[in-house]
Amino acid sequence: MTELSLKQGSNRLALAQDTHITTLPDTTHSLVVDFSGEVNASLKVNLAVGSTLDMFCFNTADALEMDETYALEKDAVLNLSYGDLTIGDTKRSVQIDLQGTGSSVQLNSATLISKNTDLRYQFSHKAQHTLGNMKNFAVMVKDGNLSLYAIGHIEKTAAFSETHQSTRVLNLEGSKKAAVYPHLIIDNNEVQASHAESTGQMDEDHLYYLQSRGLNEAQAIRLMVKGYLSSVTDSITDEALKALILEKIDQKVEEIC
Repeated sequence: MTELSLKQGSNRLALAQDTHITTLPDTTHSLVVDFSGEVNASLKVNLAVGSTLDMFCFNTADALEMDETYALEKDAVLNLSYGDLTIGDTKRSVQIDLQGTGSSVQLNSATLISKNTDLRYQFSHKAQHTLGNMKNFAVMVKDGNLSLYAIGHIEKTAAFSETHQSTRVLNLEGSKKAAVYPHLIIDNNEVQASHAESTGQMDEDHLYYLQSRGLNEAQAIRLMVKGYLSSVTDSITDEALKALILEKIDQKVEEIC
C-alpha cells in the first residue's frame, strides 16, 4: 500500500493501486484524484483533528472497482466530490466514519451512466454533533444501468448529530434501469435526519425554450446535462478546483451525450 501525507494546499494523485492518505492537524488541503485505465484498488483517508480536505475524484477509467474508507477526527471537515464521467463499468463502496465530535462531511456526486454503475455511499456517525450531507446527481443514457445505495447511520453515541441525503436521477432516451435505495438507520433520538429521491425525464418545456433560442435538440440536451451535473461543485470552496471540475464535465458530456 502506498502511504501519502498531504502537503498544505493543492495536491494531485493518479491512483492505480492501494493507497493510504493522511492529513496533519489544523491544515487545509485540496486534492484531485484521477482514475484511468483499469483500476481495482482501495483508498484509506484519515483526516486529523481540525483539518479540512476538499477532494475531487475524477473517473474516466475503462473499468473501476474501488473500496474507500474515510475516518474523520474531532472538527475535521471533508468536502468529497465524485465525477464519474466514463463509458466503462463502475463499482464503488464508500464508508465515511465521523469519529470525532464536530466532524462533518459533504458528499456530492455527478454520475453520467452509460454502462453498469454500482455505488454505495455510507455515513456512520459515531460521535456527538457530527454532520453528514449527501447529494447525488445521475444522468442515465442509453444502455446505462444504475444501482445506488445511500445510507446514513447515526449510532447511539452520536447525539445531536444530523444526516441528510438526496438523490436525483435524470433519464435520457427513455432509460429506466435506475434503482436507488435510500436508508436511514437511527439509534439515538436526539438527532435530525432526512432523505429524498426523484427520477424523471428531461423537462420538455426547458428543452423547447432552448431550441427556440437557436440550439438544436442535441445541443440543448447537452447544455441541460452540463447544468444538472455542475451541482457537484456547490460545496467546493477552492475556485481553481471548481473551474477544473466544470471544464472536465463539459468535455465528457460533449463526448458521451
